[in-house]
Amino acid sequence: MTIPGLSSNIAASGMQVAAQRMQAAASNTANRGTEGFQRRRVEQSETATGGVQARVVRTEARNDDTAATVSDVLDAHQAARDFAASTAAFRAREDTLGTLFDALA
Repeated sequence: MTIPGLSSNIAASGMQVAAQRMQAAASNTANRGTEGFQRRRVEQSETATGGVQARVVRTEARNDDTAATVSDVLDAHQAARDFAASTAAFRAREDTLGTLFDALA
């Protein structure tokens, strides 16, 4: 049975993209002083079936200044919050389905 608006793919894709954003910020941070390292940035787009997809791209932006450090901290913090929100949406979906199945039983 498919219930419109209750797809777990939307929440799961949100969690995956948030994890990619955290990984990009971690990579940028870990390579702050690495010669020749190119900063990573995650580009997000919506999918036709709902949810999001992402790809990691290399940028020419500097990775050795205060602005890069602040950007990575903020990106990682926001990604963690987005991951938590997607997790909450996933749990709410599971709770809703559980309640529905209990009512139908």
